[in-house]
Amino acid sequence: MKLYTEITYRKYLKEEKNLKGNINKIFKLRHYVMFFILMIFILQFLGLRILIGSLSGSVFLLKINLIDPFAFLEVLLASKSLTISLATSLIPVIIIYLVFGRAFCGWLCPFDFLFKLIDKFSPYAKRRLIYLKENGLNKKRSVILGWILLVIFIILAIVIELPVFTRYISHNTNLFRAISSLIGIIKGMSYVLDEFIFSISILGLFFTFEFFFPRQWCKNFCPSGKMYGLFNKMSLIRLKFENLKACKECFACQVKCYMDVPLNKFIVEAKDKSNKSSGRFINCIYCGECVLSCEKIQRENFNIKISLLK
Repeated sequence: MKLYTEITYRKYLKEEKNLKGNINKIFKLRHYVMFFILMIFILQFLGLRILIGSLSGSVFLLKINLIDPFAFLEVLLASKSLTISLATSLIPVIIIYLVFGRAFCGWLCPFDFLFKLIDKFSPYAKRRLIYLKENGLNKKRSVILGWILLVIFIILAIVIELPVFTRYISHNTNLFRAISSLIGIIKGMSYVLDEFIFSISILGLFFTFEFFFPRQWCKNFCPSGKMYGLFNKMSLIRLKFENLKACKECFACQVKCYMDVPLNKFIVEAKDKSNKSSGRFINCIYCGECVLSCEKIQRENFNIKISLLK
């Protein structure tokens, strides 16, 4: 069996240009969805308040409160009280994640797109397969460090009674704060300059980290992403593997997966059991890259689909 680590990223990209298939066009829409949601948020700074706040916490149409699960946890532990408003703001978000799992990261979070732009210039992203060793030692260490970081933020919320990550560190919080303060500066509000400098500095650190360690933040260190990933274990949406017997084991799906979902291992193990199987992976953001790569290679009998209630 040819292991996916033997398939170079450059070779696959070269072959991909010559492959044409009936690609599921819905996956091409995801960056348009991100841009659309981002624009709706930006409209609040121009006076049109459809969504107020950020992706960490917002108000829809001035009536429906929404809060990120990790932000909820931080606020709850920091305030040491559960209000009706706080509880009800979590309910619609939980319902959405119970259906779509961690799709937020692949379809709504603008950093998926921004990091993708950075990866185009990062030599480390192009050589990422070098680091995907079979023993997964470095990967396990990163995962453990990610959970340690999450626990640290939880402890800080309890001890200093502040949602440190959500208020000061969160990439999404700083992105929206940078946009808000920039518009304020343009309007002559010089007092928001400090906020702008702070948020731009934090964003610069995120972008620098992404350049040297592609997708490590998304895969292992983002506390919000880790919380979303837990919903993948119970969400209605999942990866579905069909025609496993026809799988060529090229593992182009693994090559294209920048979230390092263990597709190759799962496929090999599933082929020994049945011809159909469903996978629930914490790191999967349902971006569709594996589906597209499989359809291009397999053409007619492609193996991977994203399934709802099946």
